[in-house]
Amino acid sequence: MTEKRIGVVYLTDGRRDDLTYVSAVALGMSHARGIDIHIVQSGFRSAPPPTVLRILQTKGHRLATHTLSTVDRGLCGHCHITSTAYEKAEAIAAVSSEHDVVCYLDNDTLAMRPLDLAAAAPKTQPLAAAPDLSISTGFDNPAFFKNCDKHGSERRYFNSGFMAINVSRWIGSGIPERYDSAIRTHADFCPYWDGSCIHLDQCAFNIAADRAWETLPVEFNVQKSAFQTIYWDRALIRHYTGPEKFLPARAHRIDRRERSVLTRISRDCRELGLEIPHAYLGLTYWANGLRRKAERNKISRLIGQFLAV
Repeated sequence: MTEKRIGVVYLTDGRRDDLTYVSAVALGMSHARGIDIHIVQSGFRSAPPPTVLRILQTKGHRLATHTLSTVDRGLCGHCHITSTAYEKAEAIAAVSSEHDVVCYLDNDTLAMRPLDLAAAAPKTQPLAAAPDLSISTGFDNPAFFKNCDKHGSERRYFNSGFMAINVSRWIGSGIPERYDSAIRTHADFCPYWDGSCIHLDQCAFNIAADRAWETLPVEFNVQKSAFQTIYWDRALIRHYTGPEKFLPARAHRIDRRERSVLTRISRDCRELGLEIPHAYLGLTYWANGLRRKAERNKISRLIGQFLAV
């Protein structure tokens, strides 16, 4: 029996497809074994740039687009995150019949090193994911641990920007159904915040998964709260949470490794029109790190304490 290829799912409403396709190409360049990359387009249909298709095919990957009918749940987005985020479970379901393992990726992620997504596949659970570094450590929510204990929630909490899913276990787990219920109720009351919640899909996924998920090494999803720390430097996949993404590239937030990844994509996929700051502007990045020294030290300390437990 031939093992099915791993499926990778991106969900997009078309507003930042510069991120979507650069992320897909970076992943394709970093992944040695062939994977199937699915761009799930919410409420629209658009062909991928020909150069993106060509470079991925050259690397042995397949790229397909799918159109997802939008469902009006009467729920709003928050700041830079649109209500499309609620549709992650539907995007996963749209391609699940084709794969045994599906990896969902937010489009503001960037593969930085050679990796094999098979290593992220859950061993016994429906889901595997990396911790949310700002919430699990108490950096964003100092009351997180107290709230978990108060409401009987597990103190583990994952970031939903990268999720590796065993399809058969996922379907039989009830997680998609519990997620659909949780997104309708948790905005008014979320146990992690002991009140109203602005985290559109992420808390709902954690509520739905409860204890039925495996913890991945943080390197699979290093969020931007760890920007300019050793964890950011060691990342397999960087996750540019917050309003400032990896595009447009800016001198104060692009390091040597990121410049290398984006320069290679710019050279091989000129159609994407990337503009990369000159290397001599690296001094700006260094100065930004100096300015952020106290914040970097604090999150590094909290992550170190969290990983040591």
